[in-house]
Amino acid sequence: MPTSRAPRRRSLIVLCVVLLALPFVPLGAQAPPQPAKPDVRVAIVLGNAPAGTDEPTPMNTARCLKGFELYRNGTVNKLVVTGGFTRDYISEARMMTIALVTYGVAPGDIVEDEMASTTIENGSYAARIFDARGWPKKGLLVSQAFHLPRAEGIFKENGFAVQNVTAADTVTAPGDFASILDEKADAAVKAEPSDLIVVYEPFNSPDPMPWPTPQLARRLRLAAALYHRKIAPMVVLYNDRYTRGPVNLAQMMKIGLLSLGVPAANVKVVARGEYRRLAELARAYADKSAVVLTTASGGERLAPEAAPKWKMVFVD
Repeated sequence: MPTSRAPRRRSLIVLCVVLLALPFVPLGAQAPPQPAKPDVRVAIVLGNAPAGTDEPTPMNTARCLKGFELYRNGTVNKLVVTGGFTRDYISEARMMTIALVTYGVAPGDIVEDEMASTTIENGSYAARIFDARGWPKKGLLVSQAFHLPRAEGIFKENGFAVQNVTAADTVTAPGDFASILDEKADAAVKAEPSDLIVVYEPFNSPDPMPWPTPQLARRLRLAAALYHRKIAPMVVLYNDRYTRGPVNLAQMMKIGLLSLGVPAANVKVVARGEYRRLAELARAYADKSAVVLTTASGGERLAPEAAPKWKMVFVD
């Protein structure tokens, strides 16, 4: 009996339809390259309970310095800071973010965990961060040498393949900040010895300022450089607007300065008042000489007679 050609014809028709549906690729052409997966290299900086509401400890500052060193030299391109509200309403993680941004880290390269209150929770909450972002659980741990063995074990229990552990110093010295402070900008300020260094932030925005802007970070670095040069024994911090968040900007500036090696005893936060301006502060310290670091928009409100001993330095 003759074999029916109908099934074979239907198969050929189906094959032709499938081939026509495929995208056309010229003979010899290569398929378009797939986008590369992001190169994520992470250091996890473990928090340390602060000495006060707005006072990071020297150990915490040392950890931030080590994290910044890894970021600056390209070893990592992301920093996870982990530590909750163990002292008061400013978390360990936020203190570290303020410090790192003051040093020069881009805020977008920092991820905060503000939930952890113990090393065990550092590991578990960091694991959630990595899972949520699809990051492989590997990275560098940053803490002091005495803390790292325990921390490494905890992170391994949470699925991390810890590549390395990086020991930070236990305490910091003024020389540790030399590479962060802008020596050229420092030298440009021909400051005479004074009673005070004043950092004034004329913040006036409908948006919050959760960490220093690049301009404010530069002023803080300059204030720290002047302090370390012994231009003045005291740094006074002041801002004059509502900050649209729980942290007074002057407190935020204090955290930045302490993270640059200025002792807490040598920093004074002046409480803000509604609609007060720099002239109010000048009248309170009229008998003191001062180097004032502010913006042109903030300093122009100060009449010369309000503070004859004050030298204005505009840093924008």
